[in-house]
Amino acid sequence: MARFVLVLPLEPLVVNDEFTVAQWPLHLTLVEPFETDVEVETLNAALAPVAAGAQAIPVDIGEDAMFGPRKNILVSLVRDDGRALLALRAVSAAALRDRAVDLGHIREDYRPHITAKQHGRVRQGDRLTLDTLALVRLRPPETSHHGRIVGSWRLGGSSAPDAAG
Repeated sequence: MARFVLVLPLEPLVVNDEFTVAQWPLHLTLVEPFETDVEVETLNAALAPVAAGAQAIPVDIGEDAMFGPRKNILVSLVRDDGRALLALRAVSAAALRDRAVDLGHIREDYRPHITAKQHGRVRQGDRLTLDTLALVRLRPPETSHHGRIVGSWRLGGSSAPDAAG
């Protein structure tokens, strides 16, 4: 089984970009990590039309909070007054489920946020536009400590999709 996560990166990511856990690009997690035997090509086929049918999402960065089991992970909450994030999350999850992907338990108490990293963070009052959807393969076979972009699309289809198997 392969492990994936669906994110909205702050900067566009392209297929085959790779990073360590410590160097994760700043992003908002749209669909929590899930494991599946479904092929990458099938996942990409499910997600490409979702991205094409969505629009870039303007958001405001709200207050900081502490997440994680020990409440020791600094995040900045993301405000989406139009609720476009929740709608995109629902459509993305439905598209994956339509391709026989078991997403496991999707959080009912989803709180959009961007985790602060040593290499950067967002701050309260920042205004951002989230315009890229990316599928990340976690712990690809070559290494257990990396993530690799396996699908990336501009929301609204503003550029050609960048997806690979």
